Amino acid sequence: MISGKDVYSFPSNLDDAIEYSSSTLHEENEWYMITSFSKTTFCIELLKEDFSSVNYEKLSKSEVDSIDYLCSIQDDIFYFQNISKANLKPRRFIHIGDDFTYEENSKSININVTPDAIYQKNNDTLYFQSLSKLKKIFKGIEELYREATDEETTEFLNSSFINLTSGYSTLEVKTANRKRITMALETLKKFNPKEKKQIVKYISKYCKNLKTNEDKNTFDIGSEKELKELIYGIEQRYYTTEIGNEKRLANSVIKL
Repeated sequence: MISGKDVYSFPSNLDDAIEYSSSTLHEENEWYMITSFSKTTFCIELLKEDFSSVNYEKLSKSEVDSIDYLCSIQDDIFYFQNISKANLKPRRFIHIGDDFTYEENSKSININVTPDAIYQKNNDTLYFQSLSKLKKIFKGIEELYREATDEETTEFLNSSFINLTSGYSTLEVKTANRKRITMALETLKKFNPKEKKQIVKYISKYCKNLKTNEDKNTFDIGSEKELKELIYGIEQRYYTTEIGNEKRLANSVIKL
């Protein structure tokens, strides 16, 4: 933990941050945010309490190898940087400062220009660019983008509106679709019986490639491509343009 010295600069484009959603395609250098972060299960105690440096002991050299991340506190804003074990390996280097200093078997940590996460206490919001870099800082945050387990995948494939064909089963479902399944299961939980019937009609309208049994309201799913089309339908990613009446697929979704 670093306090009393500004290590990072506050980004000028945080006002354009997008509310994180697993259905949003993540762009490089784009900022995402999780609001009401202190109420999540993966928020750490450091962010929940009133910070005072006197409550923390100085890090000893013997503890350096156990560092998972850095935290710099500047004007009640918390800046986090993930630390890889490669940063802590002994190495030889020349330090350039007021004078050149050669150091052997020394350990150093490079401070990135941009932090991996920023937490603003005044609006209880966490900002980040890559969720995967935060796993060692906020334990459990990977639940936001995790893959469906075999049990969850089987549960989804056993849905009343799915008829498996061509020997397709849980074993054939790959990583990309397993991530989509976690999202689809959450979406389906929010639907009432009437909405579930509506979504079947919606999918039938846009997913013409999926063979359907109208009497049973089921879709034949026998490949990864067909499963992806079905999940996109559950997420209502298909739409028709107002001008031109052109049918399209939204590859990324941002809630307005």
